[in-house]
Amino acid sequence: MEAPAPSWHFAFCIMISDLSEKVLQLLASVAETDEVRTNLDLPLYDYQVLDSIKTVELIVALEEKFGLKVSPAEFERESWATPRKVIADIRSRLHV
Repeated sequence: MEAPAPSWHFAFCIMISDLSEKVLQLLASVAETDEVRTNLDLPLYDYQVLDSIKTVELIVALEEKFGLKVSPAEFERESWATPRKVIADIRSRLHV
């Protein structure tokens, strides 16, 4: 029988889930489609869901929501190629 997960583990999982949902909400708002929430592997740039203007809008929204500064000089399009990659990159930048 497996021991129950420590309460900190549960809280951490909730925090990650909440962060993911908030990032997806911002992405859906900027991209003007909920498909980013249902298809985490949607190729954002290949399908023109994001372009350079919308990427800047997303960067601004992330800064407003999380206080996270993403410099255009350090931005790599491949890191945000899909909603799943956007979430992973933001989690990495926030050290979550």
